[in-house]
Amino acid sequence: MKDTALQRSIDEFLGNDTLPPVVLCIGTDRVIGDALGPIVGELLVRRYDVPAFVYGTLSLPVTALTLPAVADFIRSRHIGQKVIAVDSSLGKPSDVGLIRATVGGIKPGLATGKNLPIAGDFSVTATVAALGAKDALSSVRLGFVSALADDVASAIFAAVSARFGYARKPLVRSREQSELSAADSSHFPFSVNNDKTLY
Repeated sequence: MKDTALQRSIDEFLGNDTLPPVVLCIGTDRVIGDALGPIVGELLVRRYDVPAFVYGTLSLPVTALTLPAVADFIRSRHIGQKVIAVDSSLGKPSDVGLIRATVGGIKPGLATGKNLPIAGDFSVTATVAALGAKDALSSVRLGFVSALADDVASAIFAAVSARFGYARKPLVRSREQSELSAADSSHFPFSVNNDKTLY
């Protein structure tokens, strides 16, 4: 699926929503093949400043250990907001390099035997290696994963920004104000852009 098709799929999924979506980027930067999600999250926040809440970046990844808590928090905090889940996947050799978009949640860690909760309302996966290959996730080239992440992030940004406009930059505040805000924040620590005025 090319990124333009991915953009259209996300746009159709968002429908007539008036609240921006949550983008949940799953994975760890400790394994190159599993770093697609955190790289997408990093691009959405640092390069695009996407008008959506992003959970999971290179600096604050959402991993197998933290996913259950993050998913619970998103359900309680972002009521009425759709969740776009992003993750890398393993598949047939002919599928390597393909990006898939599916209405419905994603079951992360399935290929590696992990029993994690289904995450998201819409899933975007990129096949980074063949299932069953030796050290499949750790033998992937970073440049390959980075290129796939770039396609995913640009499509998400294009679809979300076309509907919700560009995010407002947070105001520059004093250190004391920032510390107070962090203490009172109703966002989970894994949301790296929780100061945005989105609704």
